[in-house]
Amino acid sequence: MDLANSTNLENARIDNDSMDLLITAFKLYEISKLDNNVYRKDEDLKIIRHLIKLYYKLVNPNYNNMIFNFRRRYVSNELLVEKNDTPEERRGLNLVYDYIQDFDIDHDDFNIFMTALQIHSLLYKPMDEKNASDVDERRERAKELEQEAKRDHDISKYKEAKRILSSIKFEKFGGQLRTESVVMHDFHTHIPDAKEARDIFNEFLTSEKREEFEKALANPDIFAYIDYAVNTTCDLIGIQPFGDGNKRVFRSLLNLMFKKRNLPPVYIKKKERKAYHDALEKALTTHDYRDLDGFYYYKICDSIYELDFKPFLDSLGQKGDEKVTVLG
Repeated sequence: MDLANSTNLENARIDNDSMDLLITAFKLYEISKLDNNVYRKDEDLKIIRHLIKLYYKLVNPNYNNMIFNFRRRYVSNELLVEKNDTPEERRGLNLVYDYIQDFDIDHDDFNIFMTALQIHSLLYKPMDEKNASDVDERRERAKELEQEAKRDHDISKYKEAKRILSSIKFEKFGGQLRTESVVMHDFHTHIPDAKEARDIFNEFLTSEKREEFEKALANPDIFAYIDYAVNTTCDLIGIQPFGDGNKRVFRSLLNLMFKKRNLPPVYIKKKERKAYHDALEKALTTHDYRDLDGFYYYKICDSIYELDFKPFLDSLGQKGDEKVTVLG
């Protein structure tokens, strides 16, 4: 099987009984979601935590084996979560996931501040290139008008050329921190002014913040790291360091932070938008992250099933009849 279709289960060195146990456990999890039963009866997250622990105990997953399956679904879903779907935004998000897919967790330098800037720069690269192209076209048009004005002795063309040149203003947007106040229309939460947001974000360049991240990454408790990654990116969404695209940037950063710990990439389906926004709003307004952490535990488990188990079972001809549903 080629890399684009390979799964971690295919390469897992576990006995048949353990494999059967693992498959049965995740199949039951998926079936239990048909009436959202698992969500109502697992308020303390015991089921989901045990499933993730079992998977990581028996399987040594390779992130790249899942990201190929992930890329096919992710971009269209992510753009719909915040209702952003232009050709430039779609290309930008693909550039972001090229970067995440190619990121070498063993050798490439990772810093939350610098990596977020890089992601934002890539996200808006197509838009910046389009705007730069428009500027070049307008300058060329102004030059043509000036030449025509001289040839035809037409002062109106000369004035139009000057008007076009004076109206041209191009500033690169990608990778630039905001300098003005912003409002999050979805949430009633305090957003710091531009200077305060910049100061908070800049703290991630300090040795203390780097050590904080390295300590979380080295924590043997995988859920402690998940909580750290989720809570940190949530807080960064809350300060809105960029003029636009903060949620997309920090959800992408979260997936790269997950890659650092070999956790699967996750994506939010359109029907999960309300559940995600409710949990995010609670975290931003009350600093109670439990619902958001739990939401991502489920998303990790969903990704394990959809990106690893389902392709594996499909390859064996065990597609099953159960209907795949989403968080309510």
